[in-house]
Amino acid sequence: MYKIEQVLGEDILLRYKEIKIELEKALKYSSGEWSAAQIVTKTISDPHLFHIWEISKDGSIVAIGSTRVLQYNNFVALHIITLGGKNIYDEMPNLITIFENIVKEYEIIDVLEYTGRRGFIKQLSTVGWEEKYTTMRKSLKENLDV
Repeated sequence: MYKIEQVLGEDILLRYKEIKIELEKALKYSSGEWSAAQIVTKTISDPHLFHIWEISKDGSIVAIGSTRVLQYNNFVALHIITLGGKNIYDEMPNLITIFENIVKEYEIIDVLEYTGRRGFIKQLSTVGWEEKYTTMRKSLKENLDV
């Protein structure tokens, strides 16, 4: 069974090496917007807007992700900056559904969005995500189509 939890406070610093390695794995598919050190710094200096998440399966960590709250003019998104881990590709629909249920508890968040590898489009579209530009987005609210 999968479990997704936010890594908080000094645990981010204590686990910096492990977190950095997983963030860097995911960041090699990006266009250089962020470095692992910059993401970690932001999660410590601005924890309301930036987050580190760990995904475990049966007690073993299988992935690390990072998110950022983005305030658009008409809605608030929780943007998945990175997601890297071991053998999670086939589990993406299940993992993202678990994450959606966690995020739905935060009423301020209207949508989840993910900019990343095009390979995840096939997986995420099976659970209602749509490609928008090169970003996939899913509304967490009824009657909100952005």
